[in-house]
Amino acid sequence: MGHHSSKHHDDHRRKPSEPWSTKTPGLPATKSKPSNSIQHYDLSNFAVITVIFNPVKSKNRYDHYRRFETHMSHSGVYLITVECIFESAQRFDLPRQNFEVTRAGDRRHMQLIAPSILWMKENLINIAVHRLPQNIEYVAWIDADIEFERLDWPHLAIAELQRYPIIQLFELSFFLGPDGKKDILRRDYSFGYSIRNNKPIDPQRYNEWYPHPGYAWAVRRSIFNSMGGLLDFCIIGSADLHFAYALLNRIEETLRPGLHPDYQKLAMIWGNRVAQVAQNGANVGYVPINLWHFWHGDRNSRNYVDRWLILERNEYSPINHLEKNDDTRLLRLADKKHLGHPEIVARIEALERDIVNYFKSRNEDDNLKRIPVQPPPIAKKTPFIANKTQTHRSNASKPTGFKSSNWRAGSGPHIWSSGPSGTHVDDHDPYLNQCTCPGNHHHDNHHCPCSSHYIDDQHCWNPSQHEDHHHHHHHHHDDNPDHCYPSDEHHHHHDDHHPDHCSSVDHQFGHEH
Repeated sequence: MGHHSSKHHDDHRRKPSEPWSTKTPGLPATKSKPSNSIQHYDLSNFAVITVIFNPVKSKNRYDHYRRFETHMSHSGVYLITVECIFESAQRFDLPRQNFEVTRAGDRRHMQLIAPSILWMKENLINIAVHRLPQNIEYVAWIDADIEFERLDWPHLAIAELQRYPIIQLFELSFFLGPDGKKDILRRDYSFGYSIRNNKPIDPQRYNEWYPHPGYAWAVRRSIFNSMGGLLDFCIIGSADLHFAYALLNRIEETLRPGLHPDYQKLAMIWGNRVAQVAQNGANVGYVPINLWHFWHGDRNSRNYVDRWLILERNEYSPINHLEKNDDTRLLRLADKKHLGHPEIVARIEALERDIVNYFKSRNEDDNLKRIPVQPPPIAKKTPFIANKTQTHRSNASKPTGFKSSNWRAGSGPHIWSSGPSGTHVDDHDPYLNQCTCPGNHHHDNHHCPCSSHYIDDQHCWNPSQHEDHHHHHHHHHDDNPDHCYPSDEHHHHHDDHHPDHCSSVDHQFGHEH
């Protein structure tokens, strides 16, 4: 994810002098304050959450976390770490899973065991926020592979949260190579900075400007609750992309037409709620400091575009294929023992196997930098119309212990547009902007004749060909749209499969809020 390292980024403290147009005109720019004017705040009501799940047991992941933990301690914040391991790891020839960075009994740590190997980040963040004590007013979620350039960043963050209820915690990010801070591969401005400074937020202009949607965010806790938490059914990632565009009421641009209608409907419902609290970007700010992102494998190995195909070819539906534990709120793939239909069982098994292979392919301990292959040309698409018909389910026996959240689909057909430029927004691979001409490597890509900045899918989902009418859960409908995602007041069952293990953190967090 990222744009090319352009002439605007030669000096990380220098801003582009002329603003470009964007979808959010007229928003006031945030001005940096000199360091001697920084007000210091009481940090006792400020919580930082980071999560670690590492099915392939990448050493870089653990090393980065330990550096991050020290950095948070030096920053004076109370860090809550959620570590999740996977009980099915050995079934996929993955290393035996143990808790590596958290300790049982540590009041700052949560330990969870998940039945299914999924992208767990947003699910784990939601669980941690749910367990926060009531006095916490501000919540940050930060990737454990970054470091801020200043230790007073928490005070800067709280200051900005007085002005904007949703903030990204940096202005400019440095993506580092294997040799650390002396090896800066690229520079990306934050999505929040781009909103406030009227920069182009348009995938067709990523070769000019890429607004980074991830790394570190913070919100007022009331806002997090109003959003209904983060979008946690993105089981191969990309929830940060959905979140960033939802802030501008543009989440539909991030939804590939090949995604299952259930995925699209649920994302739109959630995105509309995010847009409302964000006031289409007017409530979004950023902290005027920079951060470093540490190397954990070549970005080209992460397949930011191809990983979407895992969801598409397995016809992934959050309604049909996910369950949530009533006690821990942990997600898993639907329990195959209770499905009763070989085709569905095979699909879920294939889905998890593909996700495992995706994690393996990331090669996060690889210290080699590579030039990627030439991306294919942009494919043209037609708008996708979601099917109004709901998936029907039989009254077959329901699994116990895990529950399906009360997902609610949107009312009536809706056209899922592919964005104003005719393409959807994708997880942008930073190297797709770099030239792969034989004998030439135009680092800034201003004059490259061969580089296409965008990879697109070429097949639209045909819902009429993939209806599934035989599943084990009832789909409840709720007239209140606020109850659509995700509900924890319905489908209560008891566990007879595997009791998720969670460290007893309630002593630290007090009563759940």
